[in-house]
Amino acid sequence: MTEEFTRYDHLFKNVIPNAIGGVHIFGREDPFLKPQDYNNVNNLENGIWEDLFVNVESLLDQYVSREYILGMRTLPIPRDRFPEFDAISPLIQNSTDWQLVSVAGFIDEELFFDLNANRKFPVTDIIRKSPRFAEKYAHVDIQNDEGYTPEPDIFHDIQGHIPFLMNKDYANFLHDVGILGDEIIKDKRGLGPELVAHNLKRLQNFAWWTYEFGLIQNNGETDQFRRRKNDIDYEIYGAGIISSYNETRNIVDCAKGKSNRSKFISFDIEEVVLTRFDYSDIQDRYYVIHSMADLYQDFKDNQELFWFEG
Repeated sequence: MTEEFTRYDHLFKNVIPNAIGGVHIFGREDPFLKPQDYNNVNNLENGIWEDLFVNVESLLDQYVSREYILGMRTLPIPRDRFPEFDAISPLIQNSTDWQLVSVAGFIDEELFFDLNANRKFPVTDIIRKSPRFAEKYAHVDIQNDEGYTPEPDIFHDIQGHIPFLMNKDYANFLHDVGILGDEIIKDKRGLGPELVAHNLKRLQNFAWWTYEFGLIQNNGETDQFRRRKNDIDYEIYGAGIISSYNETRNIVDCAKGKSNRSKFISFDIEEVVLTRFDYSDIQDRYYVIHSMADLYQDFKDNQELFWFEG
C-alpha cells in the first residue's frame, strides 16, 4: 500500500492519517475475483437498492452531468432491484470496449489501475446496510448508512461509475488514467519504491478530485435532458457524489448558501495532484472543471506531474 511510504508526504496538503478507516482491501495475491451470484440476491438486498435509488433519483436528474444522464438511459440499471452484471457488461463492451469484472470488494491501487489499463472495471455485488455488509465489517467501526459508506458497494460501482463508461471520450480518459497508473506501479523509469508510492498518491489524488468527487461548471446545456432545471452553478460527474445522497445534498446546500461545510475551488491540476483526501467523511472541498473536454486535455498535457523524481 502507498501508505507504507511517507518520505515525500511533506509535499502534500490535507494529509489525513488513517484515511482508509478500516476498509478491507484486496490485492493481487488475495482471492479478489468473486462472480455475482445474481440468482441468490434476496428481497432485503433488492429493497435496499430500491431505497437508495429512489432516494437520490430526483436529485441526480436535476444535478448530474450530460454524460451520466445519457449513459443511464442506455443501460439496464433497474430502480427496484439489483442490476445484473452479465446484462450490463456486453452493452458497455459493444459501446466503448470496457468490461465489468466482479470482485470481492475494495481492491488496492495496483490491481485497480492494472484492470483499468486493460479496459476492465471492478464492481462488487455487496450493498450497504445489508447483513452481508454487516458481517464483513462485524469487528470494524466504519460508517454504514444509506447516505454514505467508505466501502465501494454495488450502488457506488454501478450507479455511480458505470453509466459514464457508455461515453467514448470518458471511457478513453479512464483507460489513459489506468495506463499511467500501471506504468507508475511497474516503475518503468526506475525511480524506486518511495517515488513510485509518491507518484501513485499523486494519481490517486487526481482520480479522487475528478472522477470520484468532481464537479463541472453548469452552462445550462444539460437542462434539455432533465425533468427539472439545474438551479445551482455546478453539475456533478464524480461517482462518489452520485452514489451518496448525503454528499449530493451537501453540494446542493452549499451551492445555495444553506451550508458552509464545503467549498468550491476552480480546478488546478497542480493543486489537485498535491491534495490528499479522506475516505471516511463528506468532502470539505470540490474542484470544479470548466468542461469534460478541458479535463481530458489537462490530463494529457500534464503527465509529468505524475513522474516526480525527488
